[in-house]
Amino acid sequence: MRELFFKLFEMSHFNTGISVTAFSIPHFVYMVLIFGGIIWTWFAYKNKGTEAKEKVLRFLAYALALSYLGDFFVHEFVYGGLNTDKLPFHICTVLCPLVAISQFNHKGDKIKEPVAVLAVLAPMMYLCYPASIGSGEPWCYQAVQTMFYHGVLMAWGILNLAFGVVKPDMKHIWKSAILLVGITLWAKLGNILMEHNWFFLEEDAFYIGLVANGIIPKWVLMIANPIIFFLAVLAVYGVCYAVRGKGAKQAVS
Repeated sequence: MRELFFKLFEMSHFNTGISVTAFSIPHFVYMVLIFGGIIWTWFAYKNKGTEAKEKVLRFLAYALALSYLGDFFVHEFVYGGLNTDKLPFHICTVLCPLVAISQFNHKGDKIKEPVAVLAVLAPMMYLCYPASIGSGEPWCYQAVQTMFYHGVLMAWGILNLAFGVVKPDMKHIWKSAILLVGITLWAKLGNILMEHNWFFLEEDAFYIGLVANGIIPKWVLMIANPIIFFLAVLAVYGVCYAVRGKGAKQAVS
């Protein structure tokens, strides 16, 4: 049975040499499937009632948690042991419990706006440049689970905004700033305790050696990373305001 599971979860089943690298054909196929699925869901449910939309969001939150937690049970067969990179210290992985809290806890509404906005941005950045997906074939477990997790996370964030469940308000943007500071400090704690590179605070996200080559001191990443994300948050707010403004003009005309 153990050997069967190693076979099921191996990186290559057909020795094709194909893998999901940035801007490769498999990468673009995954992007089409993920964004296409989100767009289809929006069109299918945009005119339905609040209850139907809420069921979609709850389903996505359940799928996200199941994908994340279930993954740890097969690390032995995929990675030969615990993959510490999957622990909840990266922004994408820490969003899993935060999504669950904001979706299923009645007090979670207080954090739903910043969580939803970051759930759009963080996985979108990863999906646009999947640098750590591994060398397995596009249909192997590692590739499918990684892309599925990030795709579901982004879908939950986008559909919260598209369905109007979350309506970004500039008066609340400080919540995103506080959440980003909290995630930065949480990731730094993980890096100190386990000597890892969560939230890319030890080396740049593209691993081009900005710290290792002495181009920038490491402490700069503690400031630059949350600021870059916050600027992206501002962009999301700007897009949401522009879309709402356009919708209001069309309604008047």
